[in-house]
Amino acid sequence: MKKKYLWLIAALAVFFASCEKNEPFDTQSADDAPLILKPYNESGTGSFTYTLANPETPLLDSVTVTPSAYTTVNWYLEGQLVHTGTKIEMCFLAGKYALTIEAVTTAGKRTRRTGTVTVKPNDADPYSEAPAAGRHMVPNKNVVITGSHLADVAEVEISKDVFGVKVLHTVTPTTAVDNQLEFTVPDLESGAYFVRLKNASGKRYGADMIQVHTTPVILDGYKTFTPGNPWTLTGLLLENVKSIQLGDTTITEVTATETSVTFTAPSFELGAYKLSMQNEDGSAVMFYTSEGEVTQVTTNATFETTLWTGPVTIDWNADLVKVEASTMAQVPVGATVFIYFEIPDAEYHALRVTTPWWDGYDLVPQINGFESYSSPFSFTYTDGCKGNVDLCGAMSVVGFGVTVLKITYK
Repeated sequence: MKKKYLWLIAALAVFFASCEKNEPFDTQSADDAPLILKPYNESGTGSFTYTLANPETPLLDSVTVTPSAYTTVNWYLEGQLVHTGTKIEMCFLAGKYALTIEAVTTAGKRTRRTGTVTVKPNDADPYSEAPAAGRHMVPNKNVVITGSHLADVAEVEISKDVFGVKVLHTVTPTTAVDNQLEFTVPDLESGAYFVRLKNASGKRYGADMIQVHTTPVILDGYKTFTPGNPWTLTGLLLENVKSIQLGDTTITEVTATETSVTFTAPSFELGAYKLSMQNEDGSAVMFYTSEGEVTQVTTNATFETTLWTGPVTIDWNADLVKVEASTMAQVPVGATVFIYFEIPDAEYHALRVTTPWWDGYDLVPQINGFESYSSPFSFTYTDGCKGNVDLCGAMSVVGFGVTVLKITYK
């Protein structure tokens, strides 16, 4: 009998050892590099891109990591730690947030996944989601942001806190109407800040972020230029710009205002060139890019003429990208029109080039699944296109899940 039990114990030991050896979701050493093995979310997409219906809908998800016994999972929104643990169930104010999920072991080894969390406002909530260029501001200046239900806003709070609890400044709007809010930017240092809107009863609503600048910065217009033509770059605090360095050429005949710099681009060959700018005191003008502020960028010479610049994320519910007929009059019949775009995180992607009248006046057929196209999308400006634009007063680009960067023609 004793031998029989010894045999059974040995067999079970072999069985469990085998299970441990073949287990695919874990390892046993704190020195192993951490892995995030299994993302899962309620939408079933298997990615770390989340769209929440309203601020009352929690971000609900979990991750599987290895080595689980030695790994901590941290969840960050816009670089701020909001939760620690393999499972999260938290609500956030309306807005779009950059998400980072970090797995770190007791030995200090790390791995990260990134994504986005978009929290939609309730239909009647005050909300503002301005185009990117509209969220760059200067201290002590009046600014206007657009949105919906903004007449209900009694106070604008500026915070570094994703939850809006640690308020740095509270500002009373100078103008608050349904679709527009005007206020004075507080005396802030350079950097990104959360905007929170409060109604008269003290309820707080999300309104994304602002970027404050205290030194000259170019925000747009620097990516391409047309050789031999006027070139305007836009930004903030630009009134003291003195010279431009484009490739090996120094340009000193410039017209500088607080928000723009205009000059004639040299007659260069097509290609890529380094671009930088200097102020009267010799300091460098910064360029705001997706990688942050830099003193030099690469620009491309092209023979396309710009009709409209964004960026604007289009939506079926609003005519957000419109080129007036007076501007389109410069486009000759037979020219090629280019629509430059990016694809943001969205559950659906579509684009329609039409007119403000929409019904029956499309310039090109509606395109669904637009993420399969590469930027720019192009079409020929025919007699029919011109006739529709002249009749309806403008060309409009509408749709969903597409950010329009600029529109040009050649």
